[in-house]
Amino acid sequence: MNDDTLDKKKIGQRIRAARERRHWTREKLAEKMEMSVNTMAEIELGRNGTRLENFVRLCRLLEVNADYILFGDAGPAVQRVTDLLRDRDEETVRVVEQTVEALLRALDAQRPEK
Repeated sequence: MNDDTLDKKKIGQRIRAARERRHWTREKLAEKMEMSVNTMAEIELGRNGTRLENFVRLCRLLEVNADYILFGDAGPAVQRVTDLLRDRDEETVRVVEQTVEALLRALDAQRPEK
């Protein structure tokens, strides 16, 4: 599989894992998504995809990053930072981004060269 191909089976597994972390049944998620349980099962099993609008809604309901669902776990630290910034205004996010960049430059400057 090349980098441009999405793996529907893995996407479905990540959706299911996110649903289970919320302690929701497939039926509950299907109800919240206003779709049939069978359709939700087809998505979780990787047999079917869904429209972009439904995908966005699904990510919001499950409170997960779309990148995680599509491409996999970027790591728990990245998810924690994403969670911290989720409901912040653009200015706050910009300040945090600049602060992190400055901090990383300072840390890189302290490291001995290899």
